[in-house]
Amino acid sequence: MAANNKTYDVHHPLNPMAIAVACAILGATASASAQTAQTAHDGPAVQQVEVTGIRASKQKSLEKKRNNDTMSEVVTAEDVGKMPDKNVADALQKLPGVNTLAGSGGQGGYDENDRVSMRGTSPSLSLTTINGHSVATADWDASDQLAGGAGSSGSGAARSVSFLLLPSEIVSQVIVHKSAEADQVEGGVAGAVDIITRRPLDGKKPFSAEASVQGVYSDLAGKTNPQLAAFLNWTNANRTAGVMLQVFDQKRNVRRDSQQITWGRIGAATNAGRANGGALAGTPFVSEVIESLFQQQRKRTGGLLGAEFKVTDDFTINADIFRSKLDASYANNRFVMRPTNSIAGGVVPTNVTVANGAVTSAQFDNTGAATGTQLESQVNPSAASRTGYENVDFKWRVNDALRVTGRGGSTKAEGDTYLYWNYAFLPNTATGYVYNGPNDPVTVLLPNGAAAANLTSNPGNSGADQSYSLQHSEDREHYGQLDAEYSFESGFVNSVKVGVRGSDHKRTGTRPLKAGLPENAAQNGQVSAASLPVIGWGGAQFPSDFGSNLGATGATGPYISPDAVVAWSQANLNANDAFNKPVAGVFTVKEKVKSGYVMARFGSDRWRGNAGVRLVRTETSVTTNTGLPCGVPTATNGITYGSAAQATACAGFVPAGGTLTTGSRFGNFYTLTTDSSYTKALPSMNLVYDATKDLVLRTAAARVMSRPDYSALGASISGFAYNPAAIPVSTASGGNAKLGPVLANNYNLGVEWYFQPRSLLSAQLFYIDFDALVGSGTSTQQLLNTAVPASLGGPQVVSTVVSSPVMTTGRSKGIEFGYEQPVWGGFGIQANYTYVDAKEASGLPMLGASRNSYTAGGFYENDKFSARLVYSWRGAARTGLYGLSQNYAAASGTVAASLNYSLTEAITLTFEGLNLNNPTLRYYNAADANIPFAATTALHSSGRQYYFGARFKY
Repeated sequence: MAANNKTYDVHHPLNPMAIAVACAILGATASASAQTAQTAHDGPAVQQVEVTGIRASKQKSLEKKRNNDTMSEVVTAEDVGKMPDKNVADALQKLPGVNTLAGSGGQGGYDENDRVSMRGTSPSLSLTTINGHSVATADWDASDQLAGGAGSSGSGAARSVSFLLLPSEIVSQVIVHKSAEADQVEGGVAGAVDIITRRPLDGKKPFSAEASVQGVYSDLAGKTNPQLAAFLNWTNANRTAGVMLQVFDQKRNVRRDSQQITWGRIGAATNAGRANGGALAGTPFVSEVIESLFQQQRKRTGGLLGAEFKVTDDFTINADIFRSKLDASYANNRFVMRPTNSIAGGVVPTNVTVANGAVTSAQFDNTGAATGTQLESQVNPSAASRTGYENVDFKWRVNDALRVTGRGGSTKAEGDTYLYWNYAFLPNTATGYVYNGPNDPVTVLLPNGAAAANLTSNPGNSGADQSYSLQHSEDREHYGQLDAEYSFESGFVNSVKVGVRGSDHKRTGTRPLKAGLPENAAQNGQVSAASLPVIGWGGAQFPSDFGSNLGATGATGPYISPDAVVAWSQANLNANDAFNKPVAGVFTVKEKVKSGYVMARFGSDRWRGNAGVRLVRTETSVTTNTGLPCGVPTATNGITYGSAAQATACAGFVPAGGTLTTGSRFGNFYTLTTDSSYTKALPSMNLVYDATKDLVLRTAAARVMSRPDYSALGASISGFAYNPAAIPVSTASGGNAKLGPVLANNYNLGVEWYFQPRSLLSAQLFYIDFDALVGSGTSTQQLLNTAVPASLGGPQVVSTVVSSPVMTTGRSKGIEFGYEQPVWGGFGIQANYTYVDAKEASGLPMLGASRNSYTAGGFYENDKFSARLVYSWRGAARTGLYGLSQNYAAASGTVAASLNYSLTEAITLTFEGLNLNNPTLRYYNAADANIPFAATTALHSSGRQYYFGARFKY
């Protein structure tokens, strides 16, 4: 047997040939067919196994880790099924070096994990695949569908995969790769997550069936919903053909109570700033408090259909189709108190308390123009996301030395929004607040109550909109791959593997419509909001227990009912798509990628590993909109929306290759496509030394790459300015269509001590050195500056300094510890800890990086009963800008538990609990020159979730 086929049994018998079998199937074709016995030349030594309990599952995971050539972590289906893990991200957060986010950039966080990040880096720097191939992704939240979102967490269209669309029921195994190999698809700078699904010929019986029937109770929403899943598998008598079907239908209700807080300074020129000799001028105060009641119904449906055929003993072909859809209709009702509007309206606050240089309490007696209280409703009855793929793969043993594998397919995902947004003011409503400290909510005061019957649409600083918006995102890829591996019977080099891959990727964000106030009769503007009927209140009130998990939020009031918002908007707003076509956020990114690699596997008595290089060519095409200042209709210039005069006025503003669009109330704009390309070589090496039968030393090094977020590439250029007396002369802001790839060197050093049966103590050092990392800054671009005056030859193409995403540098370094051990009887413990020091060149922490994180848990299992309890914690992490300040997610932890009792071999009763500690997600701004103390900006609570039911096997 070749040297790199050497395996260790971790204190009990283990068949090394079986490990080699799974290595070939999972590494080369992501298959798990137990009928194909191969040698370890066929891929990373990761074994597909059947286990019957928590302890057995953990033992198998240790065996895989012990015999693998790469730095990796593995979660099997039995681990997922015996934990309260309702999607794959929930399971991965329990691994060392892996963190999760409960919501993407613009969402602020909910009760279910959505994104996965590794080793202190952004989720976009971790690659997710299914069976080794790409999977398209989409989001239901409006701010995460376009280029440049509205959230505080750097929202917008990202490359990270939404795990909300991936239920744990489809999973056979999840492999987390922390070091790269040349035969892996590029895209994971920090690491890669490969989700392995079941295969028909994996089944041990001619026919098998499994089903799960559960109810889920969300305590804050106060509702119970069904969760259903089923699995059917058939193989013929001689096990040369099989068909598998998995389906899921899972519904649950989400309620999230939130408070958002903004600080400002009292202006010296306002009545409040001049009163009492200017005592309050320049003093920080709470300028806005938003109490948000978010209610959503999520329904995840879909399935996986697979067919596998062993045509000959040497040739197997597999085909599968996957579909998943998440319907996520919601209403977000907000009660808004704006002291900043009160002060702008001339109100001088009373009952003022100042402490530590800030206004900690005040009352505002609003009258007349001072509209300090507002109702807002955001209703999205058609919010949805969906993903799917069609894939065909094969494996062919040409002879004893040569193996050929291949795959081809396509994947597509879509996200939809139809967002109704409306507001109304509560006039003559006294307000006030009490600041309770940096970690607590602000108490809202309504001294005289709130009379919702007196709503007004009087225009003012609403901070909201009267509109309804249609948005659509689409992510799709066609791919093909061919690999061949030739094995040698003797020598230090055991095999050489080569392969090629091609893909055609397209991501779009479109805004066909943002309906608003109707066009006026003269076709040169919009009607006044005051000319439309005031929206009806509808009698809706915040629930009496609103904010009970957050703390002393204080008074709440009425909100506009979702049905009233939809009805009013459809009756009163203009839905002409040409007049209501937005300019910003719309983009198309196309990427054609060609890659090839060569990799050698080698080994001696105690050494084993691999080394290779991957060559990647990327051709990128980015299409965006740029707004124009020309042809704007006014009451005096005779230009109307959509007229020929608009096109004439803008003719000189459109660069070569651009396409002009006129007639929109958002302004005229041109659409332009920018092309770029780059070729990168990515060498890698993994080396393992078996020091003793119990001690393994590992090292790995690789050049790794990923591509910029779509939002960074496709954000519209706007805000043009031109001043010959300034430096720089020409400026603007927006995206950077010519951004190159994120590039880094990824180094790993690890040690694993298997000190007794089913036990492990491990440590891994890692260092990711980024010499090209997307950050904020300025880039110089040749652009048509529409602000150059005609007297200076404008508009004209000039060198323009753009505030945009740019390439910077950074590094992430740290250490991971893992520990697991059975302690007594059926009891066992498992824990891990990760320390990360991840910083950009600016000195700021990388987005999403928590310096400290850990998981600690215990389990018990006997023949009938099993139980598990896990606590996961992560430290504070930077999320991006909120206003002009750096925003952070505060440290948080969650408790999860599961209980299982086997009535018979076929029926098991189940109970699972999520967020049992009822966590509150808190966000805060760091102290800066404007607000010199750390200030909470948001608090979110979604309550606890309890799943109860039964699993059935046949």
